[in-house]
Amino acid sequence: MLKPGVVAPFLSGIAMSDDGENFLFTELDMHEKHIEQLNKTIDEAKECLTCNLSNNNIKDPSALQTMTNVIHLDLRGNKINNLTIFTNEELLLNLKWLDVSGNAFKEFPAFKVPKLEYLDVSSNKLEKINEGWQGHPQLKIFKCGDNKFKNMALFKGLPKLQELYAGQNAIT
Repeated sequence: MLKPGVVAPFLSGIAMSDDGENFLFTELDMHEKHIEQLNKTIDEAKECLTCNLSNNNIKDPSALQTMTNVIHLDLRGNKINNLTIFTNEELLLNLKWLDVSGNAFKEFPAFKVPKLEYLDVSSNKLEKINEGWQGHPQLKIFKCGDNKFKNMALFKGLPKLQELYAGQNAIT
């Protein structure tokens, strides 16, 4: 579990705040730090634009909901089994790039992140698609290889899709 002050050494990059009054850190890189649980301490990085929490043991990323400015979020190689944070269209309003490959969730959720352009859900053994999934209006790159999808239904409703990686599935 993250304790107060633990996040600060992993912050880098500085930018001026929108109001021009303060400087903010723009990047958080805590990959391979054996993190098992996120908590309110992650608020120390809430202004970051880029967040790398890959290759840890995180099960639930919902504590990241305070990261309203994050654009690039790397959660690959964790043990995530709960993706509800990404099904709320009022959270993560600026997120464009999301990698949740190599995790432990069983059902493909109805992603509602409004600006999402890149999504990688590869290597999750996904088969079931949540009935709320209607596609995504902004998604340009979609990686879903090494899962158990059986048909092309998942790929409907993706009007801006430019690249699709769906190898190693059970699509007939």
